[in-house]
Amino acid sequence: MAGPGIHPEVARAIRAEAAEHPRRSAFRIEITVPAADRGRQAEVETAIQAHFRSELAECREDLRTIAYKGRWTFVLALLAVALLIAISEAVLLLGDGRLFTILSESLIIVAWVSLWGPTETLLFARFPVLRQRDLANALAAASVKLTEN
Repeated sequence: MAGPGIHPEVARAIRAEAAEHPRRSAFRIEITVPAADRGRQAEVETAIQAHFRSELAECREDLRTIAYKGRWTFVLALLAVALLIAISEAVLLLGDGRLFTILSESLIIVAWVSLWGPTETLLFARFPVLRQRDLANALAAASVKLTEN
C-alpha cells in the first residue's frame, strides 16, 4: 500500500529552493493552502518527509553503486594498463624502427588514458550525490508549516 506522496514538481521546487542555501542548513517548509486544508498539517508533513527520506535512501544506494563501480573499473583499468604496457614492450622487441617506437608509445598513452574514466568515477562521481544526499537529509528533517492563502 502506498503512503501519502507529493507531486514530483513540488519536490523539485522544494529541492531547487533548498539547494541555494549553504550546506547543513536547517529548513522550514512553508506551504500556502486553502483554509479548508489547514487541518491536513500532519498528512502534508508526513508526505514531504517520506518523500525526502526516500530520496535519501536512493542517494545512499547510488553512493554504494558508485563506490562498487569505481573500485572494479579501476582494478580492470589497472589490468588493462599492465597488459598494454606488456604489449608495448613486446612491440619494441620486434624491432627498433620509428614505426615500432610510435606503436609502442601509442600503446602506453592508450594504457594511461584508460585509467581516466575509472579514476574520475572513483574520485569525483560521488560529490554531486553527496550534495543530493545532504539536501535530502535536511529536507527529510524539515519542519512543515501550512498557512492560509
